Amino acid sequence: MAESAIEPPERAAAQHERPTLPEQATCPETAPATSSLTPAEGPATEERDRRSEPAETVLWTPGFIVAFALTLGLGLSAECLLTNGWLAHLYGGNWPQLAHLAALLLLWLGLLVRGRTAWVRLGAIFGCLWACFVGLNLLLNLRASSQPAVAYLNASGNLSLLGMYLCFATERARAPRWDTWFFALTLLGGSGAVLADYLLTAPDQRSLTTVADAIAALALWLALLVWWLRPTCWRLHPGPTFLFGLFPLIILLLSIPGITNSFNNLFFLQVADLCLLLGGLRILQAQRVLS
Repeated sequence: MAESAIEPPERAAAQHERPTLPEQATCPETAPATSSLTPAEGPATEERDRRSEPAETVLWTPGFIVAFALTLGLGLSAECLLTNGWLAHLYGGNWPQLAHLAALLLLWLGLLVRGRTAWVRLGAIFGCLWACFVGLNLLLNLRASSQPAVAYLNASGNLSLLGMYLCFATERARAPRWDTWFFALTLLGGSGAVLADYLLTAPDQRSLTTVADAIAALALWLALLVWWLRPTCWRLHPGPTFLFGLFPLIILLLSIPGITNSFNNLFFLQVADLCLLLGGLRILQAQRVLS
């Protein structure tokens, strides 16, 4: 009693203000923050994310599949009919090839107009040059001649074909490290092959015609290797890679003496032109869809 009587007033006030244990237990706690997203916003957000992703480009549309199949089927049928007509002496052997060249020239002109990239347009220009050189060769009936103009026209046409292939093969299918080594080795190897062919030729037969023939053959080999030895082409453009590679391969096989007769030679030359046409249609479809 004596101690409580002499207790200072400040201490008594502090004890009066101190909360009791039950009062501390009943103090409200801060509620955790809840997400502001409602369940209805979840699907909408996912749909918006899907729309923001780039859509997959479909090149082989139903219409293009039908057109490609019709071109292949009707083309092979036409090759057989044209070859049999030539065998029956209804026309000369150059006219079926001229018809194919006319179709290819129209295709390259279409690519020149509809092309969306500089590589495709430049390749179309080389394709037009190739068609002009080969057509001039056929119109002048120089293919079986021994004149030097044959070698020069063949070399010019094959170099134009190589230029077209380089443009089409590197468009959207570049591999800097691989391409650097590939083109460097092909340039050195090709130059060495032409020089070796010239030196191995008998001195009395060496001429510019010999060099032109070697360049024409080398251009066909390089045109084949540009497509078939580059993994990027097989991964990104398997269709054009296969079709464009068949053209120089068939020409090189037919150039082997005694491998076939005139009938089969004409037929497979037309098949080679058909492969080139189908590959060009595939490039044109890609330019139309990707535009």
